[in-house]
Amino acid sequence: MSQLLSPRAHALVTRVEGWSSAGPVRAVAVKTLVTIGGPLLIVAGVLMLVLPGPGLLVIALGFALLALEYPWARYVLARLGHGLSWLREAVFPREASRARRAVGVVMAGTFLVATTALTSAVTALVGTQTVL
Repeated sequence: MSQLLSPRAHALVTRVEGWSSAGPVRAVAVKTLVTIGGPLLIVAGVLMLVLPGPGLLVIALGFALLALEYPWARYVLARLGHGLSWLREAVFPREASRARRAVGVVMAGTFLVATTALTSAVTALVGTQTVL
């Protein structure tokens, strides 16, 4: 499954695995921190989907942390990377005309503004409901 990762990500995982397996205490400490920290980051990221914060980025960081120890997380992270590459190519195609690229930039900007506005509206709604 590690062949799904990019060469840079695979090299990083290999270096961290080598460092963490240098001693039994270090291996247990790293596994414990990864096993606790990864899910906490994922939960925090999910919460940030409706609260202010970079939710998708934090979810990806949680999976990246889990990928240091667990093959299934490497697979999920690799699939996420392939999906983002596909999305980037769909929005910003390399062989497209200038007009098509401009449309992609405008659509991406519109999406960012709309999702930021929606997140702000939900946060404001939640804030007013808690005060009452």
